[in-house]
Amino acid sequence: MMRTAFSTFLMSTAAAALACAAQGAAAQTDAAPQASTDSAAPQNELGEIVVTANRVASSAQKTATALTVYSGNDLASAGVASVQSLQTIDPSVNVTSSTGAAYVAIRGIASTDVTEIGDPSVPIARDGFFTNRSFSIGTSMYDLARVEVLKGPQGTLFGRNSTGGLISIITQKPTNDRSAYGSIEVGNYDTVNVEAGVNLPASDKLQFRFSGISRRRDGYRDITVINAEGDDEKTLSGRGQVAFQPFDGFSGLISYQHDAIDAVGDLALQSPISTVPSITDEKRFPNYQPTFTKLNGDRIRWEFSYDALPMGLTLTYAGGYDNQKWRHALDASSLGGSIERQFLQSESPETWNHEVRLSTPQDGRFTLQTGYFHFDEKNTIDSGLLIRSGAFAEQYLIKFDYKVKTQSDAVFGHATYKLTDMLKASAGVRYTWDKKDREGQGVLNLQVASNGALPPIIVTTPGNGSISQHKPTYHIGLDWSPTNQNLVYAKYDTGYKSGGFNSNGSAPAVDYAPENLDAFEIGTKNRFLNNKLQFNAAAFYQQYKGYQASQTTAVISSGSGTFNIGSATIYGAEAQIVALLGGLRADLNGTWLHANFSDSVGSVRDGAGVVRDISGNRLPNAPRLSLTGGLEYVFPIGDGTLKPRIDGKYSSAFYYSVFNDADTRQGNYATGNISLTWMPQVDGPLEVQLFVRNFTDEAVYANASRNFVANVNTYQFQAPRTYGGRLAFHF
Repeated sequence: MMRTAFSTFLMSTAAAALACAAQGAAAQTDAAPQASTDSAAPQNELGEIVVTANRVASSAQKTATALTVYSGNDLASAGVASVQSLQTIDPSVNVTSSTGAAYVAIRGIASTDVTEIGDPSVPIARDGFFTNRSFSIGTSMYDLARVEVLKGPQGTLFGRNSTGGLISIITQKPTNDRSAYGSIEVGNYDTVNVEAGVNLPASDKLQFRFSGISRRRDGYRDITVINAEGDDEKTLSGRGQVAFQPFDGFSGLISYQHDAIDAVGDLALQSPISTVPSITDEKRFPNYQPTFTKLNGDRIRWEFSYDALPMGLTLTYAGGYDNQKWRHALDASSLGGSIERQFLQSESPETWNHEVRLSTPQDGRFTLQTGYFHFDEKNTIDSGLLIRSGAFAEQYLIKFDYKVKTQSDAVFGHATYKLTDMLKASAGVRYTWDKKDREGQGVLNLQVASNGALPPIIVTTPGNGSISQHKPTYHIGLDWSPTNQNLVYAKYDTGYKSGGFNSNGSAPAVDYAPENLDAFEIGTKNRFLNNKLQFNAAAFYQQYKGYQASQTTAVISSGSGTFNIGSATIYGAEAQIVALLGGLRADLNGTWLHANFSDSVGSVRDGAGVVRDISGNRLPNAPRLSLTGGLEYVFPIGDGTLKPRIDGKYSSAFYYSVFNDADTRQGNYATGNISLTWMPQVDGPLEVQLFVRNFTDEAVYANASRNFVANVNTYQFQAPRTYGGRLAFHF
């Protein structure tokens, strides 16, 4: 009750302050939410974007790693308000929904294990804070400075398990400028999305910032039988921040965020297991039991820095605490609803992050960052498969009660040395210790499982498990800057993601080993024609060892869960072009990817217990070719501008399963968006936009899998065609 009240207070404070700022600060301007772009750059030139991909502020064009960066304004204009929708504009990002959870793939690397033991291969950092659970990844993308998509292993400087890459969400911070902003978006499916924020400096040593969102939308899917809707959204979030500089050399920041979700959420279309998908209408299909997604989350984060140490050293301590209460119900009925069942999930992860970092001045010939990182998660699992009809109604077929603790500690160091004014070498090392423990049991009711053929025998299977693993990871790099506008780099990185143990529930826990990655990358970043043309490119080669795969297994089987199935070879190339031609801006971003299991992987048992050879198969979530691009033109209209834009994404076919089954294959697809944006005054306070997203109304899978518990195929889908208007303003 207290958390909800505080969230309401945050949002109402932001709205009230917004009104005050509109009356009293009309003469002031604010770069929010586009603080990452150099606003001093002429409008006919590409501006510099400042990123923190190496844990220090630097130009994206002078950072020797493959990345794409999106400002808060760019994302808002494109309708990207979640990590899931980020994949519609970034060719290297693929997001798989998983009925309430989700996981990200970059360059074909992803962790499909979304159980309480699994860890992401592409973590999502929110202002440097890491969590293992993806329940609330859709609630932090507002009041943004930028989002950085870092590609390839990031394990030396960034957190844990980042073998595939990292998505770093960076919010706006309090400043000394009094300012406010807001937006309201309305559209089909009764969409009403509101965002507001205000920056209130009390003095040059104390500043406050408040922001919040309300996002509401009816469901994209009409659910027959139970007469409901699915794939809807009902999200509230509020964030308050205070920054302070009590004395020279010291700065501090404390932020608090409350999230609340109360919706049906994403759900799945079910069909009989088949070698060919049998989908007639992805917008209307039956479910036999209600689905819901509920979340209450609180996150507090702090960062303190002191830069007046001897030799110009800076000491930084960043930490935080995150408490999530996630409840989810999933229809698990047999087709036709003859046996109505719900899978009820309840998880309550509590996560701590701590990092202490010591760094030298970053403008010298030699620079060094070194530190210690600690991650701690305690999670309580209370989940099970509940029978909803028949003689055994309201009894669990199987029930899971676990307490899980995950702990990770690491020491790290990263150094650079300027060999010449144009040539710089870098090296880094991180040593990580991981530990996972689980206590509890899975309880199976044989009478329910046999539909009364057996007596009421309860089989309790201890789920206790424990692993301790450790591993060093390395970085070596060399970058050459022949001019201030050109960069060529080469680097070698290793990646490591901890292992775990299976969560079958009907058999004792069986350990699986870590994943390891060796990655080579060469790249170039360039500006030409007086900052009117940008060309960036990278080529990479990766050896992926110990791939962890997860397959659904029958609940009364002692079969497979998560397992290491061997190695894979990944190589490819990425390129990005941005060009300004008068009032015309054109951008094209593409990824070509080869991601296949080795020919010697051999046979693996699927969820039905069938032994199958996956040698040479393609990794899941890894299209061969993915392209995004856009065209926009700015027309002067009086004192303002009118900007039409068309953009889209093309993806070649890919699979959602390591077995490369036809019924888990997403075919080639292309989606497109159009928008028209009017600003009454250049750099003025108002912006009006009309938009159509996915104007081809393409049906694209968000997941496709075989569920051997219910003996069905399950399919989830990305958003259909949406349209509407958006009014944004800042003062």
